[in-house]
Order: sequence, then C-alpha cells, then structure tokens
Amino acid sequence: MKSGCTSACRVAAALLPLLAGRLALADATHHNVVDGLGFLPTVPGLSPRPEPPAPAEHTFTLRHIYHHGTHRYPELHRKRDVVPDESPRIFLASDDGLPEHDIPHLKAKSQARTIERMADRRPSVVDPLVAQSRRNGFAAVLDASAWVMDDVSSPDVTDKDTVLSLAYMAADAYVEDDGQPKWDDVGEPFNRSADFGWHSDGLRGHIFADETNSTIVIGLKGTTPAVFDGDGTTTKDKINDNLFFSCCCGQQGQWTWHQVCDCATGTYSCNNTCVVEALRQEDRYYAAARELYSNVTELYPDATIWLTGHSLGGAVTSFLGLTYGLPVVTFEAVPEALAASRLGLPVPPGAEPGSPQTREHTGAFHFGHTADPVYTGTCNGATASCSFGGYAMETACHTGQECVWDVVADKGWRVGIGTHKIRAVIQDVILAYDEVPPCKFVPECRDCAQWKIHADGDANNVHLVLNVHLQDPWMVLVQGQDVNYYHYHHHSNNNNDNHDVFLDHDLQDSSTQMPPPQLGGPLQRMGG
Repeated sequence: MKSGCTSACRVAAALLPLLAGRLALADATHHNVVDGLGFLPTVPGLSPRPEPPAPAEHTFTLRHIYHHGTHRYPELHRKRDVVPDESPRIFLASDDGLPEHDIPHLKAKSQARTIERMADRRPSVVDPLVAQSRRNGFAAVLDASAWVMDDVSSPDVTDKDTVLSLAYMAADAYVEDDGQPKWDDVGEPFNRSADFGWHSDGLRGHIFADETNSTIVIGLKGTTPAVFDGDGTTTKDKINDNLFFSCCCGQQGQWTWHQVCDCATGTYSCNNTCVVEALRQEDRYYAAARELYSNVTELYPDATIWLTGHSLGGAVTSFLGLTYGLPVVTFEAVPEALAASRLGLPVPPGAEPGSPQTREHTGAFHFGHTADPVYTGTCNGATASCSFGGYAMETACHTGQECVWDVVADKGWRVGIGTHKIRAVIQDVILAYDEVPPCKFVPECRDCAQWKIHADGDANNVHLVLNVHLQDPWMVLVQGQDVNYYHYHHHSNNNNDNHDVFLDHDLQDSSTQMPPPQLGGPLQRMGG
C-alpha cells in the first residue's frame, strides 16, 4: 500500500526536527543554559502546583528585637535575643490613661491563601532588582515566567483571635524596654563614640516564632503618636510620612505641612522624578526594613514569614509584602498605594505599576475603622490634627484588601486622631466587636486626582513599557510614573501574529543604562 504522505509532507517531516532544534536554541538564548547542554530550565508557571498547606493553629513567643538606623545612623543594625527560659514579660506600654497590659499567649490560626509573587524571592535576587529600579527610575515589571501563584500559609483574617494576636504583635513594637540584656551589632560594629541617642533613630522590629519555628511574625514599629518634634522617632517619621503619603512632598497644601522636597513645578503640578529620587534614598525606612527582613530570613531560612504593623509600620510591612510576596496584616495603616508605585517594586505583567491597589492576590489585609482619619485618608484639612502637626497625609488608597469596622455608624463615634492609636484600636474596636469585618478590594480608588504628575523635563510625559533581557527571566521596565502606560506591540513581517518587541540590551552589568525609547510602531495600552 502506498504511503499517504506526499513529497511535501515528507519534506515537512524531515524539517521538523531541524526546526525544533532551532526553536529550542533560540529559546535557550533567552534563558540560562544548564551545564552548556542546552536543557531549558523549568518554567515556574508550568510546574505542577503543590498541595495547599493545611489549616493549623500556632502559639507565638517573642524571640528577637531588631533595631536598624535610618537617618542619623544609617549603618546601625542591632539585635537583642529574648531567651525563652527566662520567661520574659511581654506587655503593652501605658498610653492615654490605659495602664500597662500583659499580653496573653499569642495564638493564631493559619489557612492557605493564594499569593502572586516572584518564583525566586531571595533578598540576594530581589534587592539588586529594586536597587536597579531605584537607580534608573524604572519600576520593575517581570515577565510571566518569573512569577508564580503560590498557596501560602497565611493568617486566617476571618478569625477574631488571630487578628487580635497580630494586633498585639504590632502594638508590642512600641514597647521600649532597654533595661534588658545588651544589644549585639549585626554586621560591622557600630561606632560606640556615636552611641548616644541611637534608640530614637530608626526602625524597630519584634520577631515572634511559633513552637516549631516554622512560622515567623515580624512586627514593625510605626509612627510615634506625638504632634510636635522631639518625641521618640517622631521627627524622622514625619519626613518619611510626607515623602510616602503626600502628593508632592507636602507642597501646595496646608501652611503647617512639613515640606520635605522641592518638586512642585506649578500649581498642582509635580515632578515625579524628583519625588522618586527623594523616596529612594537608602537611609529611608524601606531600605532599613529590607535589610531587617534579610537578617530574619538568615536566621529562619525555611520558615513562612508573616508581617504586621501599625500606622507607618503597617505601610512599611506592606512594601515588604509586595517586594517579597509575603502575607501582610496591618492596623490603621496609612494608605500606601501611591508610595508603593513610586518605590520601583516588582510588578507582575498585566498589572498597572501606577495603581498597585488594582492588584489581586497580594496577600495583604489592612484593618481599620471609619473614625480614624489617617486610615481613611481624611487627615489633611486645615484644622486636622495631622496638618497641625506638620503631616501631609493626602493619600487614600491601600494595596490589597481593606477590612473596615464602621464605628461611626455602629457606635456613633466622631472622627478624630485619638482613635488611631493601637491601644485604642485593640481595646475599643477589636475586643468590642464580636466578629472581624469582611475584607474587600477597592480598585476604583485614586490618589491625587487633582495633581498633574510628570517626569523630569517633560510635563506631558507619556510612560512606556519596554521589555529588556535581564539574563533569566526577562524584565519589563516602566519609564517614569504616571497614569498612562503603554506596551510596545509589534506586527511580524513574516506572518500575521503579533509579537512583543524586545530591545537587544542585556543588563548583566548593573551599570548598563537604558536608552531613551524610540517611538516608531503601534502602541497598546496596558490594562486597557
């Protein structure tokens, strides 16, 4: 019987192995070749998804306290271990008539929650990426192959006792009990001659661990609740607050606002390149928090890490969560989406770098109530306490999900800054309600709608997305920060398929600079 394969068919069959080899070789040029054999690495997105972690219960104890300098002593990094055998007393400091309060056993439930995060989340990999973004002024948007959808053991935010325990951990970060054993330097020894006053400069984190050291909670210290300078870390917190949470560094607002940069270029017009440069100084809280996190992962390399914090500490924990793909629970956190968009944090493809509040699967939950003007983004009027203290709190959008107790409707509370303190939240809100509120996304939220935000030297700048080969995986860079994002879309000369245009620049050398984009082809709006 004659074969049904024609000559054309036989030619095609003969060419298939060659074509397959060429395709594999071409694809290998975009990935690391294993041992020079041409084997392609496993694509994270195609790996079999493991079974989600089972629900569990945990009992946490305080193990370490870290302190990292930020402004006066940026090189300072100290750690104090808490010895379990000594049964240390863990308590909340007295505040506004509330006495010291011993914290009971900290119990929490965990459940699986899906988080979209980088496949390789090691600080040694992520931190250079963030640093490169800071130097170039680009937000990092990685190709899909660099991201995974993981089922992560996370706090059960529907369980009141779990939420209460995390609030205690966030509140404990305010306790300054310096009469206990000495602090040890982490890394290079700190200059003892400059030792005076280091307690009041920096970021402090309390590290809790469960019975098996398999789950670690980091609680970060937030803004000291004082109106005037000179109380604790208030002066430094004000600088960070007005960089993070105002539209343009506290400019063109209330006369009492503490201006921390000179980036306004006109009436409600702001040079965002200038703001980004001010935000990304390495002596700021975000850089200190990343180094603190890196040291915790060295101590507990195989543990699942949760983050919690209050106020500014809550916002910084959210930045860490977005950077490393970690579960986050905050309390009365300052709306931080605008700052997250300016920090150059890694962003998955399809997400809007300028609107991180539209991202799903971040693993972040922000608890707060309607009487707190800081949490709701309303502490910015002429007579507001924040304005009176020099704070420019203009933002209103959180990343992740918001979990809101409506104390104004339920209890008739009046809006006031006194309701922002963590002790008041624990005593009068969390303990007073029988259940925790439901959590939901607010993707329609927009910050600084009246402002025109532009890049350096171009008040009408249109921001473009460029794909650049960064060894493996591929990296997408966003020029500047604004509301308009575009993605190069290329029509192939050989067929009718559409392909992304990838610039032929290899960023193996971190000093490589991006050339200005050349507009010459059709553009496609991202997320549009």
